[in-house]
Amino acid sequence: MNQQLIADLSAELIMKYYENDYMPFLMHMDDDALWYGPAEGQFIHGRDEMIRVWNSEKHELKFSLGNMDVVHISSHASYCDVMLSYHVTTHYPDHDDITLYQRILLTWCERTVEDGDGSKAKEPRILVCHISNPHAKHDDDVIYPKNFHEVYRGYREPPHGRRIHLHGMDRSDHFILTDTVIYIAASHGAKHSIVHTTDGEVEAASTVTSLARQYGSLFLRCHQSYLVNPEYIRSIRRFRVTLSDGTELPVPEKKYTAFRDRAVKLMKREKE
Repeated sequence: MNQQLIADLSAELIMKYYENDYMPFLMHMDDDALWYGPAEGQFIHGRDEMIRVWNSEKHELKFSLGNMDVVHISSHASYCDVMLSYHVTTHYPDHDDITLYQRILLTWCERTVEDGDGSKAKEPRILVCHISNPHAKHDDDVIYPKNFHEVYRGYREPPHGRRIHLHGMDRSDHFILTDTVIYIAASHGAKHSIVHTTDGEVEAASTVTSLARQYGSLFLRCHQSYLVNPEYIRSIRRFRVTLSDGTELPVPEKKYTAFRDRAVKLMKREKE
């Protein structure tokens, strides 16, 4: 079992789930899987029962998923535990938006699956899905929290934008929304980088140069050691760029004019 592929698959399934496309997540459940929900007392045994319950749950909820951190670990070649953590905002049709910090533990294993033609192959399946319990369960709720108590209400600006995928220094993975990235700085002698976001810092195994090649259409390289998000540029002057959080970064004299012109162009495009 390729642990990295399982971690990436876990993130993909959760992102689809919050787009109300939950069947890929359920179809990766083992026939005998266990699901522990985010509210107290939520427990379902078996994939068929999960599909039945989800299909019977009618709602008009929409979700906004924030930056996601993914960590995976395995003690056996056929098993893999994946921990995903993120903020998710639930948008109610007639209520306030509610944001919770969610943590999900997925236990994966290899299962021998038989296809319709009788052929057999090993496929990854989820044995256990355990979601953190941030709230008490309302008697009228089954899967989704449609009857939240007032104490849990709050507001967090819904995230949006494209995601970038970064490998962390501790074998973790980070799926970060670009509109939360303020700037990226080189670290460890330019061998790695630190991504400064509105939610904090993430240390990535990638270099600034490799990130510039991969995401050059999203960020501007003001210096060989820095990438900046044009959305967070407050001002540009000879030979500095100031960001909305007060950070000042250098701009080499030879690159100043080209950087300034491209930054202004991108900033005007965002306002249109």
